[in-house]
Amino acid sequence: MTYYPIVSRNQRQMDHRPLPDFYMEDFSILGFQVSDCHRAEQILGANSFSLKDSDGSMAVYIETAAGIEDVVQLLKEGGVACEIADVAEGMYQG
Repeated sequence: MTYYPIVSRNQRQMDHRPLPDFYMEDFSILGFQVSDCHRAEQILGANSFSLKDSDGSMAVYIETAAGIEDVVQLLKEGGVACEIADVAEGMYQG
């Protein structure tokens, strides 16, 4: 599939990421909002998830749709609050 950004719940928007040249109306980026980015990186790395730096934050590679729920569950089991969210919220072309 692709890489999904991991952002802190305190960093709700990825407003530093450039917008695509061609997009219509609203723009969103699916990602993970977590309570502790550093701990999330440790947990995912220890469980063989591929991680990379992405626009000033970390991103995790998800192979299948089921992998999204695997990440959420794994982080929750590790004590990191996690939810799937639009991490580019508030971007809209009217």
